[in-house]
Amino acid sequence: MNSFFKQIVLSVAFFCSTITLAQAPSGYYNTAVGKAEAELKTALYNIIKNHDVLEYYSSSASFRKTDWHPDGYFWDMYSNYKRTSWTGMNREHNMPKSWWSDVPETTVAYSDLHNLYPSDAEANSAKSNYPLGIVTGTPTYTNGVVKVGKNSYPGYTGTVFEPANEYKGDFARDYMYVVTCYENYAANWRSTGTASMLFNGGTYPVFRPYAVNLLLEWSRNDPVSSKEINRNNAVYLLQGNRNPFVDYPILAELIWGKYKGQAWAGDNATPETEADFYVSYNDLDKKLFVKVNKPETATYFIYSVSGVVVQSDNIISADAKIDVSGLEKGMYIVKIYSGIRRKTDKFIVG
Repeated sequence: MNSFFKQIVLSVAFFCSTITLAQAPSGYYNTAVGKAEAELKTALYNIIKNHDVLEYYSSSASFRKTDWHPDGYFWDMYSNYKRTSWTGMNREHNMPKSWWSDVPETTVAYSDLHNLYPSDAEANSAKSNYPLGIVTGTPTYTNGVVKVGKNSYPGYTGTVFEPANEYKGDFARDYMYVVTCYENYAANWRSTGTASMLFNGGTYPVFRPYAVNLLLEWSRNDPVSSKEINRNNAVYLLQGNRNPFVDYPILAELIWGKYKGQAWAGDNATPETEADFYVSYNDLDKKLFVKVNKPETATYFIYSVSGVVVQSDNIISADAKIDVSGLEKGMYIVKIYSGIRRKTDKFIVG
């Protein structure tokens, strides 16, 4: 057996022990399986609401675990600066903290790392407490990464904050997390938030139609990245809860989107023998051949043996060819989500 294939064989056992690091612990979401819409959202709330409350000012140290770029600097979604020290940076709540009140029962969210990120101070100041949206015309602020200005997305006419395309899904899944983890804040949503994106009172749907449309669009167009998965794992180790919309992006569609009314099947969502949903690999062409019956809702994720996402994107046709020629030799796991269905398979790049 040559050294390459010997390495692959040895990697199988290693993969089985490490791939769980990129996922929720076994059984973590069990009590949410079989639920739909508002009941599903509340089930997730009950799973993630009890977490360790961290000290707010310790977050800059925590960011070295949750938001430290592999190249050695703070991973700032608000600018292109590559800072190795905290100088010039702020702790920024993606969903503005002014959107919930300061009564004692709402202070837990203040230091929640799932909604707290390192940010360039100038960009943070410009963002203020504006809602998310699409800036049109000349921005009142831009640094080449984020923008502030007049909104063009249908449903809201005020000033908005627009992140970079590569992070729009991150912001969407963060907002979904906040209104789920803090479902008990239903009566406390206020300020610019209730003027634009949130209903005040009631635990479902929480988001106004404008927000539902925008956040689902961003979540679909910017699939979960390895950055989000790694961050979700790191925050879990620090405060003991997870963002379910990173672990299972389909939850957004089940609660607010295309699959409202359908119960979540958890990890048992996909019968693997169905002829209209399969994947195969051709090492000669270095392509994955994928067949799905709902390409408009389909995404894929390719994991290395260490459980890191090395490639992901939307699937744009029912019979798709995914180029994996950029991957190094080795064994990989591919996960495909199509509607509420999921398929997992492995392939070897030789």
